[in-house]
Amino acid sequence: MNSLAVRLFFSATVWIILTLLSAGLLLSDLNKQNNFEAFDDRLNLLVETLIGGSKVDSSEGITVVTSIGDPRFFQPYSGWYWQINKGNKTLSRSRSMWDQVFTTDKRLIGGRTQFIDSVGNNQDQVIEQKNLYIVEREISFPGITEPITFILSGDTFEYKENIKKFDNTLSAILIFLGVGLMIAVFLQVRFGLFPLNKIKDALFKIRNGDKEKLEAKYPLEVQPLATEINDLLEHNEKIVERARTHVGNLAHVLKTPLAVITNEIDKENKLLSNQIILMKKHIDRYLKKAHLESVGKNIKSKIAFIEFLNKMVLIFQKIYPSKQIELDKGFKEFFVYGSLEDMEELIGNLIENACKWGRERVRIKFENLSQNEVKILIEDDGPGLEKEQKNKVFTRGFRVDEQTPGSGLGLNIVKDIVEIYKGKIWLDKSSSLGGLKVNIILPVSLI
Repeated sequence: MNSLAVRLFFSATVWIILTLLSAGLLLSDLNKQNNFEAFDDRLNLLVETLIGGSKVDSSEGITVVTSIGDPRFFQPYSGWYWQINKGNKTLSRSRSMWDQVFTTDKRLIGGRTQFIDSVGNNQDQVIEQKNLYIVEREISFPGITEPITFILSGDTFEYKENIKKFDNTLSAILIFLGVGLMIAVFLQVRFGLFPLNKIKDALFKIRNGDKEKLEAKYPLEVQPLATEINDLLEHNEKIVERARTHVGNLAHVLKTPLAVITNEIDKENKLLSNQIILMKKHIDRYLKKAHLESVGKNIKSKIAFIEFLNKMVLIFQKIYPSKQIELDKGFKEFFVYGSLEDMEELIGNLIENACKWGRERVRIKFENLSQNEVKILIEDDGPGLEKEQKNKVFTRGFRVDEQTPGSGLGLNIVKDIVEIYKGKIWLDKSSSLGGLKVNIILPVSLI
């Protein structure tokens, strides 16, 4: 999980789910407890009303003179029942019990009556089984030797149904709230990390030479990072400039001794004369290339790469007239930010190697990798390289054939240039022409 946005969103989502789940369980439990207590209080109130509406008659019995008033106590088999016992003897009971009766251990027996559907479909209606909650009180009345037991029951379906409705509503609300919070967290993460994306885009433009430093205004938490990056860019610019100055000074210092040596040596000594001329060429060459270390931030031109390659192909076609150099003509023009001298060094070395080792054909193709990158493929029909040679070919001074003229610096310079431009380069022995295939990935303009 390398993404900061994913980490923030995941941790916040886990916390939201755990919090809402805990809150939901707690609220559901509290509601269940409150509903049960309210149901119990209601039954206790009803049994006290029943006791208050009862009186002792002349035969030491109990008569209910005041009805409870709830119509369910008159509805047969409703589950809402009351019964008054004296020991094992039932003194009175509610109309809703019909042919049922409570035993001393609070079991409900009886209930053999069946109701026939008035529509006439000849299907008997059986008595529904009820989940009953029973409360009981023993009261001693004056004039009665034994205590009187008042039993009252209620069907738990009503309060359980209320709990079920509450749980369903609570679940829907918590799910909606959770989804809303996760969307809010997602938007917050996206918005919160937006300044970092701005820094990334700005650094890309700095690398391509469009800008020299981070110029946008950033939030207080991010501004110190932008300031440090600007300071680092400025520090690196000074170091590279100092290095370039030292390289130039060194080259200039060497020119004077070389001039003295040239004047002192015998003009007939062709060997030394040629070596001195070669040294002068190398000094002039690397004076021009002293900017390579700073090219990543000092790019000042956009090179039309297809147009540039057409010119390079024409040059090498004249140098190697026996070789057929094929350039992909159907690819759309793209731009590379950089130095023309670097591109000439990069492409020139690769085409020259392909022409030098290829038998008859060299092919240059392109592939779009993304909006920001293009892959360049240079193939030949030569002998290619062994695996060990491919691993060493970019090493400074390595030469495949010691008999072939050269310094062994070409591909090493190519690798340096590609890496300075934040690109990639590697070799494959899978060319459709049968030889070596060079793969280069370069960042391109967003035009």
